[in-house]
Amino acid sequence: MRFTSIKEFLTYIKNCHEALAELYERLSTKVTDEKVKHLLEYMKNKEHISYSKIQHYVEKAPESLLETWLDSFLDQNFPQRCKALKLSSEITMVDVVRLAMELDNQLIEAMKKTAINCPIIEAKKALAYLREQEKETLQHIVMTSHEFEYM
Repeated sequence: MRFTSIKEFLTYIKNCHEALAELYERLSTKVTDEKVKHLLEYMKNKEHISYSKIQHYVEKAPESLLETWLDSFLDQNFPQRCKALKLSSEITMVDVVRLAMELDNQLIEAMKKTAINCPIIEAKKALAYLREQEKETLQHIVMTSHEFEYM
């Protein structure tokens, strides 16, 4: 735990999404299964969209909210772990979904822990809103993976 501003925390979350997009791009160049390749491409695009949503939120949020200090849970190693992750070229759809769920749930948990420690209600609401968007996106991944299986 360390003190950080909400803006700094959201920048960290954006960096995590960027690292995930790079991970999915790297994996898509190695896999041989076309369905898995399409799913990874979808996931890469999803991460770019998540990144953009957070960027848009930061641009529109009141400066007073962004400057709110909080005792946050920052796992500074998340982007590094994404860069260091090595997977087989024979990765399956189930493996990809499992990996995405594991990694996205880590971000959702970080947002949850940070929201619990927020000093003001507006900050709690902002993080809860962004966390719900993350959960919704995770549900889309599972549904999309089923669609790719039946292609």
